[in-house]
Amino acid sequence: MDGVISDTQSVCAAIESDMLQEHGIHISPSELTEQYAGTMSYDMFPAVFKQFNKTMPDIKPLAEERWKRIFKAVQGNIKAIPGTIACIKHLKKDATPIAVASASRMDFIALVLTELCILSDFDAIASAQEVPNGKPEPDVFLLAAKRLGIHPRYCIVIEDGIQGMIAAKKAGMRCIGLVQSDILDKNKYPADILVRSLAHIDLKNIK
Repeated sequence: MDGVISDTQSVCAAIESDMLQEHGIHISPSELTEQYAGTMSYDMFPAVFKQFNKTMPDIKPLAEERWKRIFKAVQGNIKAIPGTIACIKHLKKDATPIAVASASRMDFIALVLTELCILSDFDAIASAQEVPNGKPEPDVFLLAAKRLGIHPRYCIVIEDGIQGMIAAKKAGMRCIGLVQSDILDKNKYPADILVRSLAHIDLKNIK
């Protein structure tokens, strides 16, 4: 969802970068997006603190503060990623089952989809809160497929984060990488197809 459907990934990354700076860790929002987009707070923060050889504080208040700041920042300000809403509406019109499988909390998923007026377009929603392991493990994608009633081999994941792309492949699903990069480096992103916009996808050729 974040970075594929809505612009909330950029908001999340900016807040995470600010919070990490408060602990003496200087990592840019773009670096956080590239390395940790789609990763849960309980996985991302320990990984970053370890990466920078910093002592990890109590994770629970850190994660709660992150969500507090994110909710405050995005309410009434959520924008769709260009090309995504049209893609969703096309799939809906074509009666293709679609789901959201996100590392975000369920209440945040509901907020984003409601503000974009697309909540009812999805046949299923799965949050990483509901599964034992977050991305790069495949749990949330497998839960979404189960709720759709579709075998994983017939599912296509659209992901903007490397960790999510890895999770999609672990789930046995095909993966479209939506990346905002000048160079679509297939060696860098573990997806089957790389695009800069969902408007560039010929849906008939990947169904």
